This record gives sequence, structure tokens and C-alpha cells, in this order.
Amino acid sequence: MTTLRWNRRRVALTCALLLASGCGFVDAPGTPRLVAHRAGAGNYPENSRSAVLASLREGYPAIEVDLVLTKDRVPLLSHNSWVTPELCTYVQGPGEQEPRRLPEGSRLFIKDLTLEELWRDYRCGGLVNPETPDAARVAERYFTLDEMLEALKGHPDVVVQLDVKQDPRYTESAEVFAEEILRRWNAAALPNRFYVTSTQGPLLKAFEARQEVETLLIWPTFSAGENSTLIAISNELRRKVGVQELIQLTRDAGADGIAVTLQVADRAAMESMHRAGMKTAVWTANTETQLAAYCRWPLDYLITDYVERAPCR
Repeated sequence: MTTLRWNRRRVALTCALLLASGCGFVDAPGTPRLVAHRAGAGNYPENSRSAVLASLREGYPAIEVDLVLTKDRVPLLSHNSWVTPELCTYVQGPGEQEPRRLPEGSRLFIKDLTLEELWRDYRCGGLVNPETPDAARVAERYFTLDEMLEALKGHPDVVVQLDVKQDPRYTESAEVFAEEILRRWNAAALPNRFYVTSTQGPLLKAFEARQEVETLLIWPTFSAGENSTLIAISNELRRKVGVQELIQLTRDAGADGIAVTLQVADRAAMESMHRAGMKTAVWTANTETQLAAYCRWPLDYLITDYVERAPCR
């Protein structure tokens, strides 16, 4: 009896340790499409020209970029709706030994600045990013959606995730975002497949109201003012969210699927979402152990800062 009890405990412990790899589940047929988070932020400054070009050069199957709008409604790549003082500096002036830092905690909203002003006055990527400290540092001007679409020419198989950072408090409306982004994408006439993600259901509906486009709801929801998702994640961990609630959240947003942070991802729920005909994604898996596990999950997309680490590449 003692031996049996110990064996049961050992099995339970093993399952707990292997939860990320889906203990008790059959591996999914096929593998998820790997998506370079913020265009490959583990190796180059996030959402930068250098990151996009390197991802295309390396032949990554998909890239994810964050989009905001300038005062003159130009979509550009930025995770935050403001010029981020932790990542960006003023342009280095004559006689200056190094670029001047922006005031700590400052929020110069991108919607209040034209593209010309942003290109003239600011450079991003030249500082160490605490989230990806080993990434190369390259101080560059903001990279626009138009420039990224030009870079995509000749790479027809690359799938693009457009994570739209629309927030009623800090940005233009969802309708303006949808109009400006879709107009540019359609004008480029690229063969690439793309899909739109957001924490905002109304934003996803604004895109789908204009044309048929794949959309995924980002969950859990967190505000544009939170650089880290830890607050949102800790809030969600306080309660158990069942698959039916995830399905309902997706349907309420008018989305085709859901993208879930790995800290609260559940394999059984992802399998149920698939059976319900919905797309699934997990973000952001970065260690080799995480990637090896999630590569076997029934996912459409696996989002990572380090595509090269994944065994399912």
C-alpha cells in the first residue's frame, strides 16, 4: 500500500512538472506556426527596422509587430502609445557625448506627434531593454508600416501578425486604426497572409466590418499603460477560467480565436477551442524548455522572442 501510494504521488508530481507539455494528452498532429514577437525582440530592438529585416533574412515563418498611429495618422511600429523613455532617446545633438535620455516616466503620446517630428527628434533601440538584455542595441528612427510592407516584397510566405495598440484613452478610435491600416495593406497588394490581434473587441470588430480578416483576441486584457502583463496575469490567476468562458470571450469580441499568455494557458482549453473551430495562440514562450513543450500543443501560432530556439521551426 505504501509503495502504491508513493507511485501515485510520483505520477502526480511528474504530471505537475510536465504540465506545460500536456501530461495526459496526445500530442497534436503537426506543429504551430512560429511567430517572431515584436519582429524578434530577443535579438534586435523590438519593432525596429533591424528586427524586421533580420527576421526576413533568417526566413522566420511569421512576424508580429505592434502598431500605433501618429498625429498625421501614419501607422508605425511601437508597443506603447507614447515615446518610451526606457527604450528611446532624443536625437544626439552637436557636441553631445551621448544622446539625452527622456525624462523618467514621461509620456509623449505618439498621437500628438507627426511622423516628421518623430523621425527628427527621437531614436529608439539604442538602450538596453530590461526584458531582452542580450538583444543588440541599434538606435534607429521609428519604422513605419509602409516601410515594413516594402520590406516584405520577395517574402510571400511570411505571415504577419498586426497587434494593434488602440486604446480609447491614448489613441485614435478603432475605426480610424482599421481604416488607415487596411488601406495601406490593401494598397501594397502583397500575397502574404496576415491576421489582426488586440485586447479590444471593438477594434477587432472595426476591422472585420471593413473586410474579411482573421482576428484573435489577446487575453488576458491589460491596459496600454502596463508595459508588463504581470498585473493582468496575477488578476486572472486568482480565478479559474473555464474553456466555455474563453469561447464566450472570443465570440463576444467577434474574433476568430484567442491568443493566451503562457502563464495562464491550459492545453485542454486550447484543444477544446480547436474543436469549436477557433484559432489558438500562446505568447510569449522563450526558453528552450517552454518552446519544446508548446511546439507539441494544438496551436495555430506560437509567439516567441527567439524563433531560432524552437525545435518545431
